[in-house]
Amino acid sequence: MLNISADATGDEIKHAYRQLARQVHPDMQDTQGTAVLFRQVQEAYEVLSDPIKRSAYDRQRVEAGLSPKSIFQWKMQPSRTALAVSMDEQVVYLLFDISAGQSEEVRGRQTLNICLVLDRSTSMQGSRLEQTKASAQRMIDSLSDDDTLSIVTFSDKAEVVWPSQPLTDPIKTKAKVSAIQASGGTEILQGLLAGLAEIEKRRTQYAVNHLILLTDGQTYGDEERCLSAAEEAARHRIGISAMGIGEDWNDALLDAIASRCGGVSQYIASTGEIQHFLRERLQGLSSVYADNVRLNLRPVNGTRLKSAFKLSPYIERIPLETETLSLGSLQSDSAVSGIIELVVGPHEAGLHRLAQMELVGNIPSRQLYDAMLRQDVTFTFDPNINPNTPAPSHILSALAKVTIFQMQEGALKALEKGDVAGATHRLETMATRLLDMGEHQLARAALLEAGRLARSGNLSPAGRKAIKYGTRSLILASPKER
Repeated sequence: MLNISADATGDEIKHAYRQLARQVHPDMQDTQGTAVLFRQVQEAYEVLSDPIKRSAYDRQRVEAGLSPKSIFQWKMQPSRTALAVSMDEQVVYLLFDISAGQSEEVRGRQTLNICLVLDRSTSMQGSRLEQTKASAQRMIDSLSDDDTLSIVTFSDKAEVVWPSQPLTDPIKTKAKVSAIQASGGTEILQGLLAGLAEIEKRRTQYAVNHLILLTDGQTYGDEERCLSAAEEAARHRIGISAMGIGEDWNDALLDAIASRCGGVSQYIASTGEIQHFLRERLQGLSSVYADNVRLNLRPVNGTRLKSAFKLSPYIERIPLETETLSLGSLQSDSAVSGIIELVVGPHEAGLHRLAQMELVGNIPSRQLYDAMLRQDVTFTFDPNINPNTPAPSHILSALAKVTIFQMQEGALKALEKGDVAGATHRLETMATRLLDMGEHQLARAALLEAGRLARSGNLSPAGRKAIKYGTRSLILASPKER
């Protein structure tokens, strides 16, 4: 509020207060919200100029993730500085960013316990399998002696190609990979169960325990058991990342498997991209700072949670079955961000608490489990505030991209219900929005699929995946923002 450093002296606090108080005094500016801002400046000075209150405030900042001494750095920005006194419900958005704590070095590489689960069904025959094997061999070269690796292949049954063990003989391991041959159908459950069993052999709370699944096909009849296996993996702090190659795999299933245990899902359009995605995933796992990161949100006083989305590493709807929002893992060199939509009921003028939030996660490098920070979500209700004041531009930008992602979701749901006209209209509207954002390639893909849908009543498998995975990656920055 006073724009001063955390170790500012008393004289620096007084000087900053006097300058800011003159700028925002109601006698100097007769604008909406000035009185609220002036009161907030006064309250900030009263706290920081009193040694006892300041000490308590510093402790609260550590507990809320707002201090360099915190185990997490946790920033929360609302879409509005204050809310109107109204009998109607109001909507407010909370943009959050969570990053690794800074009180000690957290840049060390994490020890890995990895299982590669590779589809070797007949459909993988040829360049797909050869590229997969070559990429797996390069991944082996990137692992350290402290890491544990296992390799499982599957078709209609699973085979443990390399049992879980420290990587002491990479040449022998790569030779085993070279011998993998394609045959049989696709039963993902067999591969998952065998892979999870290998990870379990050497699972430790001090390592990143993770299964990486690569497949190019549909599994039939075992989808629910695949999801149950993923949920069991999550209970054992094992993550799963799922990568689909080409066009003919079940994106909904792979997304669900990954989301249930804090992993990621990827669309690999061509075999040449397999190595890139495997390398990227390994780098991400090596730099994990915290896993099983989650936000516990408890609305109070007539507030309710309407929606929540992760924004990084990609846009993803967070399920709202409970008040716990699962965020997956947090890397030491990048933040996890998201946006929460709250609907707020009527309140009288004054400061009110709308929700309590808890940030919880496991930090293996510090041997901290269920480490927790707390923040209260409070708002001042002001009868003189303008309810139509726009949100900050970066929040509006994030919401615009989330809206496009929701359009894609809506188009697919409409198509599932047989509403071809509704799905076509949503794709056309989405294409227009994408053009406005400078996303010309993705806009063309949406228009092509809208035309195909209008003519045939169906989307192409490749087009469906290009739109779905393209829209969820928008948050990485549109061309106009790069």
